[in-house]
Amino acid sequence: MVHKVIVQKRAYTQFQSICDYLVETFGESVADAFEFEVENCVATLKKFPESGHPEPIQSKYLYRSKIVGTHNKMYYFVDRNTLVIAAFADMRMHPDNVIKAVIGKM
Repeated sequence: MVHKVIVQKRAYTQFQSICDYLVETFGESVADAFEFEVENCVATLKKFPESGHPEPIQSKYLYRSKIVGTHNKMYYFVDRNTLVIAAFADMRMHPDNVIKAVIGKM
């Protein structure tokens, strides 16, 4: 169980971009449903932080992911008692681009 949640700036920007796209393309209700799904996912991860799928990203942290929405994954790691939301990425991206989206470099 974690006691604190931090959303990194990169993740917040990516989340906002996804929401903006959903509003423009599908309408406000679809964007609201996506946001609600992310909130529920974070609430679950606070209780069960190791429930996400481990990702093969080389880092000092063990990155995990959960699918949110139809085509997106939320990437996160746990640092002590803190859940850190690191990024959101489209699952249709090339794996190299996913790594760039998550950790910002290759």
